[in-house]
Amino acid sequence: MTSEGGGDDERDAVQAERETSDTIPTLPPPPVPSRDPVLITRARTPPPLRAVPTDSSSADPFEVPPTAALKLLCAGIESLVRVTGDIPPTPPLPSPPVPNMSGLQQEKAALVRSHSEKNLANLQQQQRSTNQALPKEQGHAESLDAQQSQPVDPYIVIGENSQPLNLQHSAITRKFFSKAPPPISIEDYLMRIHRFCPMSTAVYLATSFYIFRLAVEERAIPVTRRNCHRLVLAGLRVAMKALEDLSYPHARIAKVGGVSEVELARLEISFCFLVGFELVVDEERLRKHWETLRQNTSLGGSGSGKGVSGTVPNLKLDLRRKKNLDPVPRGQ
Repeated sequence: MTSEGGGDDERDAVQAERETSDTIPTLPPPPVPSRDPVLITRARTPPPLRAVPTDSSSADPFEVPPTAALKLLCAGIESLVRVTGDIPPTPPLPSPPVPNMSGLQQEKAALVRSHSEKNLANLQQQQRSTNQALPKEQGHAESLDAQQSQPVDPYIVIGENSQPLNLQHSAITRKFFSKAPPPISIEDYLMRIHRFCPMSTAVYLATSFYIFRLAVEERAIPVTRRNCHRLVLAGLRVAMKALEDLSYPHARIAKVGGVSEVELARLEISFCFLVGFELVVDEERLRKHWETLRQNTSLGGSGSGKGVSGTVPNLKLDLRRKKNLDPVPRGQ
């Protein structure tokens, strides 16, 4: 009886195993990412900027794709680098002050007062000499009135002991220079930023406008291989905050740009001082700058097959001078 019962249990177990194997579907083979067409399409590196067409039937620059504006930005930066050449990392100190910093000198001169006392020791000495010159027969009230008639607190001139403007400007521009050119090209650098932190067409055009205004119109800073990457990164960060409602986190931009968060903050502040905090760009100026880039960089056709840095454009930007709203007359 025991052997028969054991045989029945074995048959029941084999039958149950067969039924279970029939109900459970066969597992698919492990996936192979290299053979999946969907994953290949998503993980594919974006094409280089030289393959991006810039011709568009629309006359509105804000209707063109962002990659077209990014290509014009890259072409403009490359042209400035080739025209400028290589210069030392530290700009020379005897450089003329830029126009957007001349207002600070005028404000500093306007704060000077003819009756300002620059030294507290001189003020105390004048008070003692006044007290000694008073006659002894005068009352205590007259001496008290004489003491109260003297100014107690001298006027403080803001920025009196500050460095000259040319030294301040050199300190700001020095933050964008590196000791050696970065190993990545400006085209690959911009494509890396666009891949992980894509931005709008207006941001790319505004960044190009900022840099061209500093380098061509105001000649505040030269664009070279040593500082173009930091200039572009700071310009994109500032333009994104000035024109867009939302912006990427500070840590993300710093990681994609290859700098620390502290350095990115310094570059952003320095760029704002260079442009004089004139960050608002209207539509007409962006449209004019877009037309200038398209005409002078000869990148309007998509079938030319030339690289981004294949041509050096002859940029013709109108020089403008800032109006002095409150000039300080000489001799005052």
